[in-house]
Amino acid sequence: MRRIGSLENETLAHRFCDFLVTLSIDAAADSDGAPESPRWDIWIREEKDVEEARKQFALFEQSPDSESYQVKSKADAIRNERVNHHQRKIAEQRKLQRSMPASRRSAMGGLGGAGMAGRQQRIPVVISVIVLSVIASYSGGFGKPRQSLDSTQLTTEQSVDYALSFVDYRDYVESDGDWFASVRKGEVWRFITPMFLHADPLHLAFNMIWIFLLGSAIERLHGSIFLSILLFLSQLAGMMLQVSLPGAESLPPILQAVAGSPFAIGASGAVYGLFGYLWIRPQMDLSYPIRMSQGNVMLMLAWLVLCMTGMFGPIANGAHLGGLIAGVIAAFLTSSKR
Repeated sequence: MRRIGSLENETLAHRFCDFLVTLSIDAAADSDGAPESPRWDIWIREEKDVEEARKQFALFEQSPDSESYQVKSKADAIRNERVNHHQRKIAEQRKLQRSMPASRRSAMGGLGGAGMAGRQQRIPVVISVIVLSVIASYSGGFGKPRQSLDSTQLTTEQSVDYALSFVDYRDYVESDGDWFASVRKGEVWRFITPMFLHADPLHLAFNMIWIFLLGSAIERLHGSIFLSILLFLSQLAGMMLQVSLPGAESLPPILQAVAGSPFAIGASGAVYGLFGYLWIRPQMDLSYPIRMSQGNVMLMLAWLVLCMTGMFGPIANGAHLGGLIAGVIAAFLTSSKR
């Protein structure tokens, strides 16, 4: 959406939006939230309509009380017709879905999927990620595996931690600190497996709650395959960015909070990928059946920024940002309005 201007009067703002609706331009008026001197911003949904909307806005400011702008009834009728059309479309899709064989229904939805809301009730991928994360995190000693008294043997915690981390600690030592030592040996799964490890029970609980809340909504709407791909790509993008950033020793103190590390663990990159998708997809498709509350959006974005300040200690900020970018791109690519 693009803001094209502001008006001091709420009535005038909605009057102008009504007028734009009659011109087939989707617009909305939104208060800037300042109680002492409120202003109403005019937002245009489609980029192709911005230039025309700006021209009309300039004309409206010259004579906002003109009779030609008294079109509320007409605008309401257009909006009602759109709602009715959308409801008819959903009813037709549901009727078509019910008439299809079950095998074909299960194959549909795919990347678009908004018209197939509620087609899947079970969430096997979400449950699997949570179960694997709980098992791996506890079995791996939450990133601090207990050492064996026999230096030639590994404890179970060491075995799990070394196998799932981005770089096996033994490879890291033998290669004199090469972050990609294990990947160079062909162990490319390590771009994904760190998502199952966590630093402590609170870290695990925080990520799993978001995986459940965001992931279950996506899996029920789009299906297990779509969620698996989105999780995979978000984690991959997050980990790639995380290990592409320079290490803390190469950065000044003020930038060390955004340093890279091969020992980053947690599902935060995947979480931000799911968040990015559910944040942007409804902005691209008005009919998309899921919308995040503004409070949750602000919470996730605020946490993203706060983590970059370093006030919470070492955090994989590259993974957060990489996952978010992947989710946003996925929302754009799967939208019918792209």
